[in-house]
Amino acid sequence: MKDYYRESLKKIKNFYTGKTDAKTAQTKIFETLYAIIPFENGKISFLNGNDTDTVYSVKKNEHCKFYIDEPLCVDNLQYGLITIGRNKRFSSSEITAFKTCASVISNIIKEIEMNSIVETQLNMLRQGIQRKSSEYKRAVEADRIKNKFIANVSHELRSPLNSIIGFTDLLYKQLPGKLNDKQLEYIDDIRIASLHLLNMVNEILDISKLESGTMKLNLSKFNLYINIQEVLNILEPLYLKKNLQITVETDKFTEITADYQKIQQILLNLVGNSIKFTPNGGNILIRVSNSKKYTTISVKDNGCGINPKFHKTIFNKFEQISQTSNSTGLGLTITRELVKLHNGKISLKSDEGLGAEFIIKIPVI
Repeated sequence: MKDYYRESLKKIKNFYTGKTDAKTAQTKIFETLYAIIPFENGKISFLNGNDTDTVYSVKKNEHCKFYIDEPLCVDNLQYGLITIGRNKRFSSSEITAFKTCASVISNIIKEIEMNSIVETQLNMLRQGIQRKSSEYKRAVEADRIKNKFIANVSHELRSPLNSIIGFTDLLYKQLPGKLNDKQLEYIDDIRIASLHLLNMVNEILDISKLESGTMKLNLSKFNLYINIQEVLNILEPLYLKKNLQITVETDKFTEITADYQKIQQILLNLVGNSIKFTPNGGNILIRVSNSKKYTTISVKDNGCGINPKFHKTIFNKFEQISQTSNSTGLGLTITRELVKLHNGKISLKSDEGLGAEFIIKIPVI
């Protein structure tokens, strides 16, 4: 009897050592079980009714005189039943061995099922990742084509716009000949509309460059006062039309190491905003100060101001201070990104009806 148990235990170990999968597992289980307890018919039934019962026949004998069965359980919860039958009565030692085998088989079947479920989920996950990866690549390619198209269109638009602005400025200064007051008024309207349109084209071009990561800094040392004066010359038609007083407080010899064009774009956006939202006859102050760490530039106006609840979102793309604003809603987004390119900081001090002050800090190099 002891020899039988010892031999049976060795054979039961075969349940663990043999590698099985979901398709062949139950057949191999019966083959291993047959080596321990001879039988003629075997059957595994599942209680959930979703799985087809597995029947294993050693001989073509549908009806046996004697059957023994054991529940298949995991954590004391039954999920199935294993049954074997033959025409010879089972001994008590065989029944004991069968109970032991059933316990082992319970865990093996559940483990195989779990592995099968995990493998299925992993395959679904792999397919999902591949699909998402493919979608991402297509989106990236579409975005690249979009940015390239926007850049090309923007370049094509800027050339005729610069010509329009240049010739209207020439006409406004009456260099080709004398114009009457009505003609001057119309020419001034064309100049201002052209500047607005050029600014919008520049914003679209800039945001496409920023998003594609193609915008780089071209650092140089330059006179900041001259840069500010150039900005005011460009914006002159806009602030003169509203009779705004613009004051610049800075040393005329203040120098900064930065990207000349991008600092100018920052100032164009900030001063342009102040002009837009400051009422006729209002004031704008541009102040520059220096420390060991930063060159600080602030643009302050006495316009309509910005409610504090919008301070965190005002720099978001397409966020507009006013719904009546004639802009793309990209100006402050671009300004923030250009400041970040310089490793700088931008902040806002404002309240509704009390004007606004935008402050940028550019690290001293």
